[in-house]
Amino acid sequence: MARRQLLRSVLGLGVGVSLGLGLVGFQAGAAQADERGSVAIMFSESVVPELFKAGVFMYGAESVEVSMGNSGALAASFPLTGDSTSRPTTSISVDGEVGGISFYNGPAEATAGLGSLVVRRTGRTGTVTGKLIGPFSMESGQFAKTMTVFTISGATARRTSSGWQMQGTLTLTADAASTLNTLLKTTVFTASAPIGEIYAQVQSR
Repeated sequence: MARRQLLRSVLGLGVGVSLGLGLVGFQAGAAQADERGSVAIMFSESVVPELFKAGVFMYGAESVEVSMGNSGALAASFPLTGDSTSRPTTSISVDGEVGGISFYNGPAEATAGLGSLVVRRTGRTGTVTGKLIGPFSMESGQFAKTMTVFTISGATARRTSSGWQMQGTLTLTADAASTLNTLLKTTVFTASAPIGEIYAQVQSR
């Protein structure tokens, strides 16, 4: 399956898997959405084998679905339902109640979650902010930290007959790489490493 075919499959909520790791702490937005659609975070075919080699796997939690194409790329689709909101061609806030990506390091028996995405585009660049969720401990309680997870480069956006679309290349931030490595007890995530692509499709109601 080619990259564009994979994105279309994920945006159409195709086959996915769920582990049910309970991503506690995702919060809903404040305003009712005027749009529907989805945001797809795609981990490239060069990144996925390195994650698998390190024992790190990704699954969809709640309404988020993770799908793999024949090329080996892995894409997670966040539906724009509930209180998800957007500003045409510039920003999207995904309702935290839709769920997120569950990361699982099998050998280390460690988990982490990513949800509550906020996508912002300014010209050809942008950011993806999200909430990283870690395990609960009696000493410190539930770990949850909102941060810039990815930067976007080569961003493009265009209006369509039903709404608008946006896409770009994703790079993992130093803060996100460090947090994921700590939560998952690994060293596989590298700061400033190209991670894949983002593709958003918003439909006006």
